[in-house]
Amino acid sequence: MSWLQNDLSQTLQSTPERLDQLSSLIDPQWITQVLSTTGKASIRRRKLPAEHVIWLVIGLALFRNQPIWDVARQLQLTLHNQPLSVPSAAVAGRQRLGEEPLAHLFRLLCQGWTACECVCQRVLGLRLLAVDGVVWATPDTPDNRLALGSSSNQHGSGGWPQIRAVCLMDTYSHELLDARMGAMSQGELTLAADLQNIDQSLTVFDRAYFSAAFLLNWRSQGQDRHWLMRAKDNLRHEVIVQHDEHDCLVSMPVSPTARKIDPQLPSHWQARLIEVQLGGRKRRFITSLTDASRYPAKELAKLYMQRWEIELGFREIKHSLQSSQWTLRSKQPQLVRQELWGVLIAYTLLRRLMRQMAAHVKVEPLRMGFHVASMAIIDLLRFAPLESAGTLPKRLQLLFDQAHLFVLPPRRSERSYPRVVKTKAAKYPAKMPVSS
Repeated sequence: MSWLQNDLSQTLQSTPERLDQLSSLIDPQWITQVLSTTGKASIRRRKLPAEHVIWLVIGLALFRNQPIWDVARQLQLTLHNQPLSVPSAAVAGRQRLGEEPLAHLFRLLCQGWTACECVCQRVLGLRLLAVDGVVWATPDTPDNRLALGSSSNQHGSGGWPQIRAVCLMDTYSHELLDARMGAMSQGELTLAADLQNIDQSLTVFDRAYFSAAFLLNWRSQGQDRHWLMRAKDNLRHEVIVQHDEHDCLVSMPVSPTARKIDPQLPSHWQARLIEVQLGGRKRRFITSLTDASRYPAKELAKLYMQRWEIELGFREIKHSLQSSQWTLRSKQPQLVRQELWGVLIAYTLLRRLMRQMAAHVKVEPLRMGFHVASMAIIDLLRFAPLESAGTLPKRLQLLFDQAHLFVLPPRRSERSYPRVVKTKAAKYPAKMPVSS
C-alpha cells in the first residue's frame, strides 16, 4: 500500500466525508486489478513492490524536479521503510513494471469517472468535449530515436526524438476522458480512431480530423455522439436541403481510396454546413447536428471556440505540472510511454481534486488557478509524513478552506488574441551592394 493510501486507511474512520473523496480518486483495488490483469504483480518480496512502483511513476510527474531515488525516499515507497540499496533499484523496478499497468490504470480511472454526472456540464443537451494531438520531446538516445522517431522537414529530422499523444478532454473541467499515444510515424487520425467516446456528447475537432471514415465511425459507436469542426475552403459538396441562406444540409462524396480500405463506407455521406460571421470574418463549420431548429448556427459557432480549452489543458501539463522542462525523463521507449501515462494520471488526479475544491467554493472548475492550486495540493502530499497521519484531515480541511484563494476572476469574453503570422527571418544576411 502506498504512503498516501496508508495515511488514508489510518484516518478514514475519523474523517469519512473528506477522505472518502480523496481516496475515491484511485481505488486500491484498481491498482491490484491492473497488476493482476497485466501479469505484473510482485511475487517475490522486493524492497520496491509493483504497487509502490505505480505510485513512484505518478510521483515522478508530481515532483518533476526531483531525482527518481529522492521521490522514492520522500514518498516512503520501499517495503517496511527499507532504504533502496542503490538508486538504480528504482529504475529496475520501473523496467520490471513496464507501461501496461499505468495505461490500464488510466483507462480504469477514466471509465470510473466518466459516468459521474456531477463532473460535467451540458450545453444544448450535450456534453462538450474536445480532441487534439500533442507532442512531447524525449531524451536524445539511440533507442528513443529508433522507436519513436521525430518530426522532420526539408532540412532534416528534429533535434529530439518525440512521442505523440491524442487526448479526449472535457472542456468544462479540463479532465481527461481518454488518451492514446504512439510514435511520430503514427498520425493523429490513427490514434484518435481508438478513443472511447461517450454518449450524449458533442466533440470539437480541428480540420485535420476531417475524414468520412473517421467521423462516421465516431458517430456510430454509441448514441448521440456528435462532432463539430471548421469546414475546409475546398470542400466538395452538394446542397440537399437549404435551411436558410447560410445554413444547409449537404452531401459529400467518399473518396475511392477510403472505400477501398473500408468497403462498407457509402459512396456519399451527409452533414450540416453553416456559415457564421465571427469577429468581422466569415467562418464555415460542418457538423453532424443536422436539426437547425434545435441547434442554432450561432450557438454552434460559439461552442467551437471551446476547442481552445484542450490547448490550455496541454499548456497546464507541460508548463505547470512538468515545470516547462524541455524533455521527459526517460531514456528508453518503454519507460517514456510509462512516464507519460503517469503524467496523464497525475494531471487527471489534480484536476479531479480541483473540481472538488471548486464545488466547495461554488465556482466553475476552470475558475481554479491550476498553477497555484496544483502547487498547494502537491505541497500537501509532500509534507504529510506517515508519522503524522492524524494531521492529514486537518491539512485537507485547511486546503478546502483556502480554496477561495485560488479562484481566478471570470474570463473577459471581449478580449481576443488572434493568430498572427510573423515574418520568418532570413537564413542568410542580405547581400550588400558592391561599391564602385
